[in-house]
Amino acid sequence: MFERLRGIFGRRESPTAEEKSVLRLDPEERAKIGTDQDPLHGYEAAMERHEAAIRATEHGDTEAAIQLYEKSVAENFVGSHPYEALASLYERRRKPAEALRVTESYIALARSGTLPRGAQRSADRKLPSFVARAERYRRAASVE
Repeated sequence: MFERLRGIFGRRESPTAEEKSVLRLDPEERAKIGTDQDPLHGYEAAMERHEAAIRATEHGDTEAAIQLYEKSVAENFVGSHPYEALASLYERRRKPAEALRVTESYIALARSGTLPRGAQRSADRKLPSFVARAERYRRAASVE
């Protein structure tokens, strides 16, 4: 906002949206864009996979949904949705050890510090609920 006001009153042109987004990235993050190390590499394909998994679940094909979500977990997808959905599917199938594995994968990813800034903030907010879920799955797995 201050940049905009400075642009108005200081007769300085405001940076474009692209310039603003680039300015917010540190050099390490900027260098990873478009490479295999880019944490958002394959993001669109993963989102299509998640939509297909949601449709499969709605049509009762949980096995297909599990396979689709497992691929995202294996690729360390940056969002929490596939981890939550997959853990829930395993929980409904009474497989707490599998639900625990998936939940712990997200916890490890969230604590790794490798996520993009926005995804990291989201992960930090969700981390306590994932830790609580993991504990619940641990207790359920030990009862088996």
